[in-house]
Amino acid sequence: MAKSTVGAFVVPALLVVCLARTATTQEYCSACHASNAMLRRLAPDSAAAERVRVDPSHYAHSVHGAAGITCTTCHRDIASVPHDAAQPVACGRCHADAARDLAASVHGRPFNGSGAVPATCADCHTSHDILHPTDPASSVYRMTQFEICATCHSDAERMATFGQENTEMVRTYLHSVHGRGLLAKGLTVAPVCTDCHGIGGEAHRIEQVADSVSPMNRDGVADACGRCHVGVRNQWARGVHGREFTTGNRDVPTCTDCHGEHAVSAITDTSSGVFPTHVARTCAACHDREDLNEKYDLPTARAASFRGSFHGVALASGELTVANCESCHGAHEIRPSSDSLSTINPNNLVATCGRCHPGIGSGVSMGRVHVTSVREDINTLAWIIQWFYALIVGGIVLYGAALIALDQYRHRVVDPRRKGHHDG
Repeated sequence: MAKSTVGAFVVPALLVVCLARTATTQEYCSACHASNAMLRRLAPDSAAAERVRVDPSHYAHSVHGAAGITCTTCHRDIASVPHDAAQPVACGRCHADAARDLAASVHGRPFNGSGAVPATCADCHTSHDILHPTDPASSVYRMTQFEICATCHSDAERMATFGQENTEMVRTYLHSVHGRGLLAKGLTVAPVCTDCHGIGGEAHRIEQVADSVSPMNRDGVADACGRCHVGVRNQWARGVHGREFTTGNRDVPTCTDCHGEHAVSAITDTSSGVFPTHVARTCAACHDREDLNEKYDLPTARAASFRGSFHGVALASGELTVANCESCHGAHEIRPSSDSLSTINPNNLVATCGRCHPGIGSGVSMGRVHVTSVREDINTLAWIIQWFYALIVGGIVLYGAALIALDQYRHRVVDPRRKGHHDG
């Protein structure tokens, strides 16, 4: 009973002493670090003063201030006032997992060229006004996370020190379908930087795209995109491209080859690589490569033969509803014509072409879209007829041109001579 009574008085007393000490510590620190006049006297310049300035009211509302964490909890090397320059804070004493992940990431490892560390905890979370990531005012809040990433990744001088030249990543992301979904529509499900680049979705475990463990590495980008686009990823995996990719073939396209990386645009966007007028060009990036066609024994001149077809001519003239590559072959689940499930298998052509041409007959399977040589792709008779008509049409045109030339010669040369002869 006596021990309980003593405890009832001692514990509150200790809390009062600790709180008094906390208040005293904070007041000591604020006397300098919250005083503009004092900072002007102590700091060598305004920039240095701003770096060590701490607003007590802001800190009180931070995640640390709200938890009652004092200055010296983090700045353990400060034992007296005045003090020498503070040593870097070891955030890992409390945030061990995050510190370990950061240290192992591309942001936490010293760069080979300069030895500098690309990003510290404070670079992303700020130094003292740290807020919870779910707080809209937080520097790492999901809807505005791109801003803190842009402070480095849009700074050409800073990125050059770490061997990076591309500083357009954030800007192109903001104009993409993902960025517009986040900002214009307020869709929190739209992917942000850490969703794609963080290993396992972790913000601290970020690696270079060239690293095999990065979700954006070519080997894993389909799975990364598939976390949101599940159905599309499964369709691609069932298609010839996905099946080849899973066997280790890296010549076939994956998501970013067709849709881009940061500047991913909707199919309705005229700048998109999969906009109807651009689809043939996107597909031709692989299918018009002589080395790939020879390596895999694929037909050549796919883009040129499409552009020369009725569909290609109509599309080039601005008729967006006409068929393009995707209309016939599919967008993601692309299969060879020998596959019974392929949209261009002879048995399925009536249904495929019938989407645009209702009532089309079974004779459609005899037609050809990609004709590079009439003699080889169709038959010799068709080649002879083609040349016969070419000669007939050419002869008629030449005959008409000759008549016009003769008529002009009569009006401009013969008639003036006759008129002069009669006048004489």
